[in-house]
Amino acid sequence: MYGLIFDIDGTILDSMHIWIKPLEDIFKKYGYDLNKIPKEKKGHIEALPFYDMCDFLSKNIARDMTKDEVIDYFEQTIENAYANDLLPKDGAADFLKYLKKKGYTLSVASSTDYKYLEKALKRLEVFDLFDFLATPDTIGYNKSEKEFWEYTIKKHGKSPEDLILFDDALYAIKAAKKEGIRTVGIKDFPWNDKEWDYIKKESDSYVNNISEFEIENF
Repeated sequence: MYGLIFDIDGTILDSMHIWIKPLEDIFKKYGYDLNKIPKEKKGHIEALPFYDMCDFLSKNIARDMTKDEVIDYFEQTIENAYANDLLPKDGAADFLKYLKKKGYTLSVASSTDYKYLEKALKRLEVFDLFDFLATPDTIGYNKSEKEFWEYTIKKHGKSPEDLILFDDALYAIKAAKKEGIRTVGIKDFPWNDKEWDYIKKESDSYVNNISEFEIENF
């Protein structure tokens, strides 16, 4: 039986706007266009843990802001959103419950800090469905690094080909595939529309919504 790995933002939660809109705005304020950055560099930025991303922005984009000021800029909306507002994608919660009932091992592979995910997943009553959460702040590696996936493989206790990652981000799908993990690309328009054709090519399978995936036929 497969072990199943789930990205959260854009895959389980309808939450990418919480991250992308403020990120696009801060780039625009300083004369840059996030959507014109090469895919690999954009993926690197999106893979950064929250505090590392804020450090990157203060040093490379918003040079007149300190790291703490950038953190405050994001945290004004992010913490409240995860604690109170963000909702799952259509059918996502029921799909997770179905998979758990069938006996699959479920885990999280996310670039978002554990403290935010915990609040949202507990509020939505799906936190306990996951056997473990892998996040950069808890394991010390991000999703673009092989060590992140090596950790996840080891925690599942399965060979890579017996694991399936569900993710909406091209960089994460490519990184997981390098370690032998099977991948399912998740459509999350408008946030990954410019990468969608590449995601479809890179992934072993792809769906418009995670609840559409028929694991018995994979």
